[in-house]
Amino acid sequence: MAKSSPFLQRSAGVLRACERRYDRLRRRLARVDYLAVGTVTVSRLPCGNPDCRCRRGARFRHGPYHYWTTKVAGKTVSKLLKPDEARLYLRWIANRRRLDRTVRAMLEVSRDVAAVLLSRSDAFIPGR
Repeated sequence: MAKSSPFLQRSAGVLRACERRYDRLRRRLARVDYLAVGTVTVSRLPCGNPDCRCRRGARFRHGPYHYWTTKVAGKTVSKLLKPDEARLYLRWIANRRRLDRTVRAMLEVSRDVAAVLLSRSDAFIPGR
């Protein structure tokens, strides 16, 4: 029985580790819920009444008002949200960011696998 080279043993170990990490990422991807793009901001605003106490300073302003801001057809659009809508959008935006991180990690693992499978130091590996 022929012995395998240290390079092949190390490569097999790297591939197994990549496979395990990719499986974890795939499971995380399967749990993705609804998504939204944009940001939610909270503002406190003064009203138009010059005698209102909101004119005395930031801590007296009306609010909080929640706004969701995103791009639609290349233009920035903002929408005033109710508090329960703001909670939904915050969760959906967090889901989108988690999805983006997961996909980036999957691409990283894929590059690592490509490097091992190509097994040449001069091979072109996208992203490196």
